[in-house]
Amino acid sequence: MTRAIVRTPIRSQVRRVLLEGMLRGDPAPGSSINESVLSLELGVSRTPLREALLNLVGEGFLRAAPGKGFFVLPLSAKEVEDIYPVIAALEVLALRSTPIHAADLKRLAAINQELEAVRNDGEAALLADERWHEALLAGCPNRRLLETIRGLKYHAQRYEAAYMRHSGRIIQSVAQHRAILRALRAGDVEEAARRLEANWRISQEFLLPWLREQEKAGR
Repeated sequence: MTRAIVRTPIRSQVRRVLLEGMLRGDPAPGSSINESVLSLELGVSRTPLREALLNLVGEGFLRAAPGKGFFVLPLSAKEVEDIYPVIAALEVLALRSTPIHAADLKRLAAINQELEAVRNDGEAALLADERWHEALLAGCPNRRLLETIRGLKYHAQRYEAAYMRHSGRIIQSVAQHRAILRALRAGDVEEAARRLEANWRISQEFLLPWLREQEKAGR
């Protein structure tokens, strides 16, 4: 039987492009979105663009102001305090139900080596870190849980990308990943879970002082 070709709706493609742009800081946090200009830049009509923008409002990346259009939500210490512990708890939950095999450990070690090799390149390091976490939980049987984690981590990536762009510092996770792998090799899932939770806590500890300083300065 021939399978039908599934085409991605234009609004979904536009959403992805907009989200990837926001992760790079374009448009910047707190800035307004010019729908006419964006429609021309993307080569799409206003209808799928508006649908994509409304989806991003629902996901917590944008806000819509009646009569004024759409705005990228500013970065805030409060959001980091809200989402990072949730991501940590959900990744720990996923890890506890994920079978980890020797081939998985080998792949995770290889990705971590790649992460170490690009430690001075913020964007590449962010991508490698994301690949490592995805590989860690790839075998989790709860797909809904993984979808939830993925959605929340887009918010985390927006903060980490902004931090590395503006502070000139890169959040390092290589050592934390190695500790998680050591625990998994030893068959100690609970120790690995504790180390994974600590990995997210360390990222939060980098971000919060910087964000509070930004808020204090009124930026």
